[in-house]
Amino acid sequence: MDLAASGVTIYSTCRSSIGYGQDSHLRKLLETARWADDAGYRGALLYSDNTSIDAWMSAQATIANTATFVPLIAVQPLDKSPFALARAVSSLAHLYGRQVDLNFVSGGFSRDLRVQGDVLSHDARYDRLIEYVTIVRMLLDGGLTSYAGQYYNFRRARLTTPVPADLLPTAYVSGSSAASLQAGESLGVGQLSFPLLPAEFASPDARKNKFGAGISIGIIARDDSSEAWRIARKRFPADPAGAERMKLLLSAAVSSWQPQLASVPIADEGEGGAYWLVPFRYHHTFCPYLVGSYDEVAQAVTTYLKGGARTFVFDMPQEPDDLYHTRIAMERAVAAMDGGI
Repeated sequence: MDLAASGVTIYSTCRSSIGYGQDSHLRKLLETARWADDAGYRGALLYSDNTSIDAWMSAQATIANTATFVPLIAVQPLDKSPFALARAVSSLAHLYGRQVDLNFVSGGFSRDLRVQGDVLSHDARYDRLIEYVTIVRMLLDGGLTSYAGQYYNFRRARLTTPVPADLLPTAYVSGSSAASLQAGESLGVGQLSFPLLPAEFASPDARKNKFGAGISIGIIARDDSSEAWRIARKRFPADPAGAERMKLLLSAAVSSWQPQLASVPIADEGEGGAYWLVPFRYHHTFCPYLVGSYDEVAQAVTTYLKGGARTFVFDMPQEPDDLYHTRIAMERAVAAMDGGI
């Protein structure tokens, strides 16, 4: 099934460089990118924070070593000026004839913000993000760019290597707060978030970005539900030390999504549904998981689809088959949509 033709975009995720040496990280980075290419994913998310290597260097490495892979690069305004970001996009298009996608984030951890002297409030960071993305898009559209705002001022800036229209990035705003939704809608771009339970996400009362919704989630699906749960519990044990690390992380969080996920009232055992929070609660990863048979996971995904999700960013794979098993569940979910998407 051509998921893109059905209006659904899927990405994987590349692991962070934290704790890995040069040889092992580069090998794993390129391995994941090639797996995503082979499995027909659009690309994979590349994280960006103060503790990992530059996501743009990783993006260039993946582009140079794959055929169609599109890096989804997390972009924090503190890390690059709007001009430097637009120039990086145009440089990769010029050198390789390839595209990158952009996941705009406001900054979710107080320690990272303090290091760079950023004292803006949560909502003010999204106001700055609106200005930032506006300038980036003006530059990528070509011509001279002048802009006078509260956070940025540009006079007659211009890219000397324009980006062809077919290589312009698909952009998202990351977040689940009211400020992030307002930013996404004012920019006319879709939203990426870590989802709550499928039924809550699909509720008519749930606020959605009118330009599109996407979710970051993990999937472990197999023919047999018990086998999927066996794999899930082996990969993500309920580790007390991990729970303590997550408590520390939550205490430093300045975003709304971490406390929201932490407060979801479901048991660790995961009984009664595919939605599972042990990987998040015990600091194995940052997203919830869907676990079960292909049909059980597909049913949960179908609920997210009915709630408006059209972009899916899946957690880091441990082996290439993970991407194929996930894709099987996705294809069944899309096929189950009454009347199509």
